[in-house]
Parts: sequence; C-alpha cells; structure tokens
Amino acid sequence: MSENGHRHIYNAEGFEKLARTSTRRVDRSGAAPHKFGKWLWVVGAVTIVASITVLLMGQEPTLFNYLATSALLGSMGLLAFVSASRALNVGARYEETILQVEEVERSYHSLRQVVTSAMDLRDNVTGGHSDRVVHLSLELGRGLGLTEDRLQQLEWAAFLHDIGKIHVHEEILTKPGPLDAGEWGEMRQHPFFSYSILTQVDHLSEIADIVYCHHERYDGMGYPRCLRGTEIPLEARIFSVADAYDAMVSQRPYREALSHEYAVREIISNAGTQFDPRIVATFARWAISTGDDGIGRMVEDEMERLPAGLLQLDRVGWS
Repeated sequence: MSENGHRHIYNAEGFEKLARTSTRRVDRSGAAPHKFGKWLWVVGAVTIVASITVLLMGQEPTLFNYLATSALLGSMGLLAFVSASRALNVGARYEETILQVEEVERSYHSLRQVVTSAMDLRDNVTGGHSDRVVHLSLELGRGLGLTEDRLQQLEWAAFLHDIGKIHVHEEILTKPGPLDAGEWGEMRQHPFFSYSILTQVDHLSEIADIVYCHHERYDGMGYPRCLRGTEIPLEARIFSVADAYDAMVSQRPYREALSHEYAVREIISNAGTQFDPRIVATFARWAISTGDDGIGRMVEDEMERLPAGLLQLDRVGWS
C-alpha cells in the first residue's frame, strides 16, 4: 500500500496500543469514577432536604404545599439517585475493563518474550537482531514524527519481520560462506513465509503487509514484488534501513561484524537506490548523535558524492 493510503487497524484484542493508552488513562484518572459516584448519593440527599426547606420557607405550611413540594423534589431526587447508581456501575465496569486490558498487555509482552526465545533457539542471530531492529526502527520513526498508532505497528512489524526464517533450513541460516543460487532462492522466500504466518491472525494483517515488503528497494529493484518508492509502506522503508544497519554491525556466520562508520557510510551511499532518502537523512542524524565528530565529517563527504539535493540534513542540529 502507499504511504498515504496505508490503513491502520490497531484493535483492543490484538495489540498493545489500547493497553498502553488505557494505562495512561488510569494514571490520569485512577479510581475517580467509583469515588465520584459514591459521593453523588450524599450530595443528592443533602440537596433534596435543603431544597424542600428553602421552597417551604416562602409558602404557607399547608398540607397541599408539603405534598406538592415533596413530590416535585422527590422525583428530582429519584432521578439523581438513578444517575448516581449508573455512575457507580459505569465506574465498576471501567475498572474491570482496565484490568482486562492490562492483562492483555502482559500477555502480549509474554508472547513477545516467547517468540524471541524461540528465534534465539532456532538461530541466535535472528532473535537478538529483531530486538535491535525494533529499537532503531522506533528511533527513526520518532525522528520522522510518526503517530503513536504507527509507532505501534512499526514496533510489531520490525519485531516479527524475520519470523518466516523458521521455514528456512538451518544449514542455510548458519552457513559460514556465501550462499549458492538455490540457497539464496530459499532465503529470499522468508518475507513470504513471514507474511503467510502473520496473515493467519486477523489483527496482524496490516503488519503482515509491511513485513512482506521489508526487502523491497526504493528504486524498485528489490524483492519479492519489485515495489518502488511510496508503493512500499512507510514502516517497511523505515525498518529496512534499521535491518540493513544492524545486519552490517552484527557478526554473522560468514563474516565478522563491520564498524559503525562503515555501516553508516553504506546506508548513506545507497540513499535513493536501496533506501528512501528522507529516512536515510533521519538515520544520518541518529548516527551523528551516537558517534563522534568523525562521523559528521564522513556524512558530509558521502553527501557530496550523492546527486544534488537528494539528501537534506539540518547541520545546525548535528552538534
């Protein structure tokens, strides 16, 4: 889907968004509905007594006046008491719902830990790699101004993007040398495997599409569908940068880990071809903020090699 047309369906049953949002609401309001409802009964009773007294003070104390005033205010009091009762019930249901949502949040955190452990057992590179990609993807997403909803989708998509590697033979994942054509063909199927797994869960359908696209290239030369530019979901364009960076700086069976400076240079030099230039600019700012002065100078050198105007960075914010 395009960046502008991308749909988002975070649902209370499916993701942490509602859990976190509801938790923030608890922090702001606490058990206020319950306490407030309890005091409604007291306020209602005092109001009725005071109102009867005030109204009767300006009237003759006849039986008719007593009955009319009591009937009028009694009906008002009944309405107040009914409202108070409903407020108490709403407060109780509110607190019960919050507890259920918090339980969903704990369950999803537990599920995430289980998936991480399973991926670590299957391939100790993939498990830790996914956690690091999540962290960097969220840094880039915040730098790009993504909403909380989209950050939640980005987090889960980045975390689960390599889950399809459970279908790839272990000999391929751990091979100490380059892959041959057949092995590379199997490895290239893992985005589809990830997509197939995630689409079996209704509430993961949107991130399934994002995950399916994480090996697409900005210039349309990626796989599996050769999507180009904004045809690739924004979240996929973000964590493809994070994925490539972490793959380079991590040790792999076939090579040693590469340096931070080397990885940053590679990401920047591929702006406009493999990666979205706008995301590369955000990545460059992150890299400068976590490195030394040498990184800033290297970024400037790499920018000069790119087509004019392709990569725009705010140099004022570098220091």
